[in-house]
Amino acid sequence: MAVADVSPWKAAKDSPSRQLLWELSRLVLVEQEESYEKLDQASRERGAVLRNALDDAAARHDKVRRDAEAERDRLILEQAQKDAEIRRQEEERRREAEAEREKAEKRRLAERAQAAERAERAATQEREAEEARLKAEKERRDAQAARAKQEEKEAAERRKAEEDRKAREAAAAARSTPPRKPATSTTEEPTPSIQQETRLDPDREKEHERYLEIHKALKKFRGFMAQQAKHNPQLKQRMGDMRRGIKKSVGQLREGGASLNRKQLTAIFDTLGEALKSFPEPKVSLATLIARPIQDVQAPALVIFLLNHFSKSVIAQLIKEAAVSPTIADAIGTTTVNVFAKDDYRVNGISLIDILMAKFHVVCPPLFGIYGSESTEQGRERLGWWREYKGGPWVSTQIHQDRMTGLGAGYAAISLRNFENSRMSNPYPPYHYWQTLVGILNVPKGQVTDTHLVLLRALLANSESRFFIAYGESAKQLLQYALKDYPQRAPNGSTAASLLSNLGNTMKKDKKLYL
Repeated sequence: MAVADVSPWKAAKDSPSRQLLWELSRLVLVEQEESYEKLDQASRERGAVLRNALDDAAARHDKVRRDAEAERDRLILEQAQKDAEIRRQEEERRREAEAEREKAEKRRLAERAQAAERAERAATQEREAEEARLKAEKERRDAQAARAKQEEKEAAERRKAEEDRKAREAAAAARSTPPRKPATSTTEEPTPSIQQETRLDPDREKEHERYLEIHKALKKFRGFMAQQAKHNPQLKQRMGDMRRGIKKSVGQLREGGASLNRKQLTAIFDTLGEALKSFPEPKVSLATLIARPIQDVQAPALVIFLLNHFSKSVIAQLIKEAAVSPTIADAIGTTTVNVFAKDDYRVNGISLIDILMAKFHVVCPPLFGIYGSESTEQGRERLGWWREYKGGPWVSTQIHQDRMTGLGAGYAAISLRNFENSRMSNPYPPYHYWQTLVGILNVPKGQVTDTHLVLLRALLANSESRFFIAYGESAKQLLQYALKDYPQRAPNGSTAASLLSNLGNTMKKDKKLYL
């Protein structure tokens, strides 16, 4: 703002002070304007300096940024080159490793192929050798079995003819003897003393003693297996499991057709098959476990152990079940014969059923022609009369007769199997049954006991059909003598004799069998 050059009061002649005031005001304004101008100039100069400094700083910052970006780009490029080099080296190493693996795989495949070829050649040679050995062994066994079967057949025919002759003679002798008159006095015939007991013929006694020796050998054999189990934990565990499995299967046998017991028989075969395959060692000599003289052949000990326990279970089941229901004996007998008939459990064509028969000789000697007085200690032992415990009192008469009933029914079921349509050989042919009947019927008159009568009834009841199939007319003649004449040889007032005589009436009524 410019100060006026001419004071409004300059023309006032009557106011010099006002003119002075105006001058002073003008000077102040001029100085003030100059001061502001200087300030503005200084401000403009400082602004120019600051703008130049900012421009310089911006230029330097831009240069630093560009240098940093350039360094960044250089580092990125350098790292990319390093990464590319690393990848190239890794790829090269991978290719080399892959090539090495391929070479190793080719070598391994080649070696495997060569090994497989060698193994195949060895297996083929071994298979051919094994087939040749098995074929030779089978031919040898077949030849031995054929010879044994032929010898057994011839022996059976000879025994059957001899027993037929003896039966006819016994029947003729019995018919020629007048029937015994009913007793009119209460006085009974005196019981023979021990000294009066008539002994068997030496051959039967010798055979009985041989089977008792087999039974003793089996007891020792159980001790041998217990020792083996101590040194072989796997054998110990499986031996116990297998024994319990067989006992369970025998205990589950049911009355009825074979189909009802197929599962149990299969379980027994599976157990014996596992023992034969998985535990071929140790072995045991069979020379002391078979009645007939044989060479010192050996068999897997575990198989013999299981057959021994199978036989023990069969005897126990017959005593427990067949005594109450004799018809169950057929199922037990069928299973028993199927096991002992299997070729896998034969030795040189000979069945191992002697293991079972040894137990029959112990628990039921009268089956094999043994007799004695029921009123003496020695006589009861010879008759198989059991004690309540070792060294304890004898079991009651009823328990004893129940035992004889079950064992007799079971023995008949085992010994009267028909193998005419089977490829297997009968392990216990029917001539044994004939021998048993003849042995009981030939017991001297004074030695006939209720034990014989009960046992004979158990042998004949429910077995007449199979007996007729095996012996035809001879069976009828023997039944006539056993049911009509033989009971008359029993002690007076014998209930067992009456039951045996009534069996003929039962056969007549139920089976239409007229004797």
